[in-house]
Amino acid sequence: MKNILIKTFQLKYVLLLVIATITYSCEERQNYDDELPSTLNIIESVKIGQTSATIDNLSGVVDFVLPSNTNLSSVVLDIKSPDGVIVSPASGATVNLTSPLELTAKTGNKKRHYIINARVLPNQIAFISDATSIATIVDEDVKAAAQWAKNTYGSRFVFIPFADLTINSLKTVNVVFFFYDTQGTSALPQASLDKKNILTQYLVEGGKMLLGGMATSYAEVIGRDKSGLLTIKGNGIGFVDAGTWSIDGGINFQNDQRNNPIYNFTQVISTDSNGYFPVINGGYKEDHNNLWDLGPLLAPGHQKGQFAEFENLYGGKVLAVWSGVGDECCPGIIEFKSNSVYAGTIIAIGIGGMEWAMNDGRTNTYASNIQGIYRNSIDYLNTK
Repeated sequence: MKNILIKTFQLKYVLLLVIATITYSCEERQNYDDELPSTLNIIESVKIGQTSATIDNLSGVVDFVLPSNTNLSSVVLDIKSPDGVIVSPASGATVNLTSPLELTAKTGNKKRHYIINARVLPNQIAFISDATSIATIVDEDVKAAAQWAKNTYGSRFVFIPFADLTINSLKTVNVVFFFYDTQGTSALPQASLDKKNILTQYLVEGGKMLLGGMATSYAEVIGRDKSGLLTIKGNGIGFVDAGTWSIDGGINFQNDQRNNPIYNFTQVISTDSNGYFPVINGGYKEDHNNLWDLGPLLAPGHQKGQFAEFENLYGGKVLAVWSGVGDECCPGIIEFKSNSVYAGTIIAIGIGGMEWAMNDGRTNTYASNIQGIYRNSIDYLNTK
C-alpha cells in the first residue's frame, strides 16, 4: 500500500511538472509559430545608428535603449533579416518610436508580427561633491574640473552635493562625474562614503560613473573593483619638473587600446612623435597618482599579460599607463565594464599628471588632451 501511495504521488508530481513546463513554454513562445517558415521566426538584427536592439525572437519583441540625444519621432531603422524575408517598415525607413511600432516579416503568403519598443537614456551629467556649490570647492583641481563640466554640458549639467544625493536625484542622470583631490591623504571625504549605498544602487541599475583623481578608489567603495590592487597612491606637496609627461594608450601593451573611445569619441587626442598622449608640460606638478599595481597577478615581478589577466579576473580593461612603462606594470586608466551584478560602467582615471589646475599659474600646453579624454569618456559612457 505504501509503494502504491508513493507511486501515485510521483505520478501526480510528474504530471504537474509537465503542465507547468507546457504553460511556461507557451508563455515564452507567444507569437512564435512552428507552422511558419523558420526564417519568419528570426530577425537577425535591428539597429538605429550604432545602437543594436535586444531581440526576443520567441516573444516577437524588439527593445531599444538609445542615447539621450535621440529624437524618437524620427529614427532610421537598419534591419537585417534572412534571405527572402520582406520586412515592413523596410530597412532604411524613417519611423516614429515615441510609441510601440509594429514590424511585419513576410515571406510568400506567410506573415509574422513583431513589436519595437524604444526608450531614451536620461541626459544629465552630474558632478558630485562634498562642497555645497562649485564656488565653495576648496581644491583648485576639483573646482576646475567641475567648472569645465558645467561649461561643457550647459543645460545638461547638474551639481549635486553629497548632502542632497538621493536615488531620486539621480533619476535623470546618465553619467555621474566624481573627481577628488587633496593633499596629505588619499582618503575620500566621509560625505561620499555615507552615500555608498545610493551610488551602488545607481551602478547596479545601469548608471554610469566617471571617477577621476583620488575618486578612482570609489570603484572599490561600491564593490565594483574587487582586485585590492589600487595601491600606488600619491598625495604629497609636489615638485618642479621641466619635462613633458605623457601617457601610453597601447604602444607597450600586448593589446593596443589607442583606438578606444576615450581617445577619439568626440575629440581626437593629439600624440607626440612616439605615439604617446602628452598631458602636462614642464613646471610644478602635484603628481597625485592613484594607480593599480598588477604585479601579484602572474609570476613575481611585472610582465606582459597582466592587463589581460586583470580584465579576465575583474572585468577591468586597462586603457592607459604612464609613457615608457614597458612591462604592463601599473594601470592609470581602467574601464570597469558592466557585468551580471552591475549593469552600469565605470571609467576610472588615476593618472597623477592629468591635473586640472596648474599650481604655479602657468598654462598647461596639453590641457586640451586632459579635457578631451574626460569629454570622450563622458560622451562614450552616455551611450552605454
